[in-house]
Amino acid sequence: PDRMLKAYGEMIARLRERLAPSGVDVGDMVIARDLEDLSQRLAHGEVELVIETVFPTLVLQERSRRLDPALVVVRRGQREYRSVFFTRKEGPIRDLADLRGRTLVLQALRSTSAFALPKAELERAGLGVVPADDPRAGPAHVRYVLALAEINQAIWVLHGKGDAGAFNEGDWSALPERIRSQLRVFHETRPIVRGLLSFRAGLAPRVRRLAEEALLGFDDDEPGRAALALAAGPARFEPLTASDRQGLRGWAAVLRPPR
Repeated sequence: PDRMLKAYGEMIARLRERLAPSGVDVGDMVIARDLEDLSQRLAHGEVELVIETVFPTLVLQERSRRLDPALVVVRRGQREYRSVFFTRKEGPIRDLADLRGRTLVLQALRSTSAFALPKAELERAGLGVVPADDPRAGPAHVRYVLALAEINQAIWVLHGKGDAGAFNEGDWSALPERIRSQLRVFHETRPIVRGLLSFRAGLAPRVRRLAEEALLGFDDDEPGRAALALAAGPARFEPLTASDRQGLRGWAAVLRPPR
């Protein structure tokens, strides 16, 4: 909670400052325990605005039925990104089919690019994906383990704790050269938007319009840019286009929470 308050406190303060002249009050930031807690808060009208990546947003939509994506979050210079699958440079894996019966190192269950997207890509290729400790795991499955951080994923693969890993292309580029030089990418997914800002369905149209206008203008001045820099690195917000919405509908059909 302390880290989130520090990261997003300035952004909330700037939003409050920008909306005050219009008579719109911005309440305090809510820190939920998990996605289920947040979905309940959305359903009960306790939360009006959520910033998340695509997978958690789709889970919240499905559980609460009260969330409407509105803006794209451009983060680390990326409006959209891909997940890349990688393995040891001299290893035998050449394509997704070669992962059958092997271990894939992912990050965390709530990650879009380092869990949900790779899992969906494997299932689209006809491969079953199960936790490594699942008793159903057999030679036909891809078994996954969770390393909790992208750098851990790369190191685990490098040192044989997994046969391959997957995370987004930005994290691949950010790997130290001494590690990346010993790995290679063998598959990429199609792109997906980097992040989403969503409003609670049913929010007064005037309030939503004013909030969207204020957020879209954050990168126009130094106080706004400074607030964005503190908030885990969003560079700016952009409108969600019709094409973006069509893409999200497609992803909603395949990005599902683990059972």
